[in-house]
Amino acid sequence: METAQIITHDNRKIYPDIYSVKPGPVQILRVPKMQYVTQEMSTTFHMNWAGRPEPLDEQWIVWKIVNQLKQITKKSIGYKFKLMPTEIIWHSINDDDKYNITHMMQVPDCITSEIYEEARANVEKNLRGQTVPKTKFVVEDSTISAQKLHVGHYQDTLLTLQEIENYTEEQGYRIKGNRREIYLTPAMQCHLPETWKTIVRVEIDKLD
Repeated sequence: METAQIITHDNRKIYPDIYSVKPGPVQILRVPKMQYVTQEMSTTFHMNWAGRPEPLDEQWIVWKIVNQLKQITKKSIGYKFKLMPTEIIWHSINDDDKYNITHMMQVPDCITSEIYEEARANVEKNLRGQTVPKTKFVVEDSTISAQKLHVGHYQDTLLTLQEIENYTEEQGYRIKGNRREIYLTPAMQCHLPETWKTIVRVEIDKLD
């Protein structure tokens, strides 16, 4: 008797407007309700590494938890999924010249807080007594956002943000909160900087 093959779900394909953005003008769109594993960090970044900004002084634990989520959902409910790109919300620079950021990774709707807690517990067990940074399982409501694909070095994404700011103001919107960057360039691959792809996104609302 043949065993049924488990389909691998890829949220890049499920949400192409969110994660498969093509080069072009600024877009205004509704981002659906989505959920993430997140980690608040204050860290220094070396922005020349091909793949994503590299943390120099803190451990990124989000991907370890999401890898555990993959194992749990595949075994318990037969749901297999691909890892999503690293996302960072950039908040501010503190007195130590470190960036205050939220590191996050989107996870499927089938993930619950109970499954998340099980995955985190597995990571803590695997790290054998090491201090595991705080993380959260977060559900974000649907928002109206503006975004544009930045192609080039990460250090230049503020130029794309300025394009977004100019366009949204012309269209009668204002930006709410901090910018989010989604790093589409696969980690650990040595692409030339001019090929790196980053989605720059901000939440917006209509001016009164």
